[in-house]
Amino acid sequence: MGFSFDLTPEQEELRRQAAEFARREIAPLAAEIDEKDDSQLLLSVGQKMAQPPYRYLGMHIPEEYGGHPRSLIDICIIMEEIAAIGQSAICAASIEGALLSPGPFIKGGSEEQKKKYLPLIARGEERISFCLTEPGIGSDVAGLETRAKLVDNTWVLNGRKRYASFAHVADYHVVFAKTDPEKGARGISAFVVPGGTPGFTVIERIPCIGMRGHQDEEVLIEDCRIPKENLIGEEGRGMRYALGALDESRTTLTSGFIGLARAALEEGVRFSKARKAFGQPIAEFQAISFPLTEVAIEIEAARLLAYKAAWLGDQGIRHTAETAAAKAFASQLLIKATNVAVEVHGGFGGTKRFPVERMLRDGRIWVFAQGAPNIQKLIVMRDLYKRLEPPPGLVEELAARA
Repeated sequence: MGFSFDLTPEQEELRRQAAEFARREIAPLAAEIDEKDDSQLLLSVGQKMAQPPYRYLGMHIPEEYGGHPRSLIDICIIMEEIAAIGQSAICAASIEGALLSPGPFIKGGSEEQKKKYLPLIARGEERISFCLTEPGIGSDVAGLETRAKLVDNTWVLNGRKRYASFAHVADYHVVFAKTDPEKGARGISAFVVPGGTPGFTVIERIPCIGMRGHQDEEVLIEDCRIPKENLIGEEGRGMRYALGALDESRTTLTSGFIGLARAALEEGVRFSKARKAFGQPIAEFQAISFPLTEVAIEIEAARLLAYKAAWLGDQGIRHTAETAAAKAFASQLLIKATNVAVEVHGGFGGTKRFPVERMLRDGRIWVFAQGAPNIQKLIVMRDLYKRLEPPPGLVEELAARA
């Protein structure tokens, strides 16, 4: 079995193309989107992402449904460049939102649903919000309280959702609700709710410390009625569809974290070589150079973790624990990298004159996307303890000594 750490010529071209797009279309707008908290400007960038030759919004969608499918490793390469060269978490996150929402259709949707919704998403013509999190339910998805009941061939939905990205402009919403509360996670189903459906109302936009331009919104669902055929896939399999989609999107999201950490590192190195103190560049002081070096080392480690998880996914091998490990590590890296970059800039780091201030705010909130860092550690811990059992007789021996 051989190993190669080189990208293929095709992957190098993908990397170059993504970097060029980020340099031309994202970097000049990143500060403006943040300053104005301008979602429309952000969405206009998203429209360009959907167009040839990029087709970034269709990277998870099969070709027969209008997509432009890429391997998970390819998407990781693209995500890192978008975040690193564009110096924008929110533009990279916009790709991830577009990759996450089609997941339930791909995992379980009927042929009719796939043909109806997936081409529109791939072309960037319509938007779909992902309504999973609730005000009282975040990581414990099995505890969600939104309910769906079938009444005379019509599903009636009631509940609340939070952090439903761009719900106010979405053409459709993927909503997760319990159809059989007694079954817990096995009683969760997925539905598609057209935008403008009576009973589905955006009631609050939630301001955030970073990722400005993003629309995180709270939704009230009151006697929202949709046709029976708007159930996605099979009843009771909504959790499976959600987690399957999250496994893939968390993998590539991790590479976005790595990209923004790389951007922070590069800003820190450049500043440290230009800024002088005591007659020499501050890069000459180990108090400055060592933290930057640690970040550089950890970026390499995080990339390898992400690529391993992506490779497993591309082979059709379950990679939940590997993805969780990569995301947990890259989350810590992103927070560390942006903190170090601000510290290297000193007082300048807290001003809008330098992009590290924006990166710090973006990184602080972005790490919670699609599962908090500590929840990723919990996933790894459960896998670890499931695989490793005490040697025979040790439990009895320890009990006897107690």
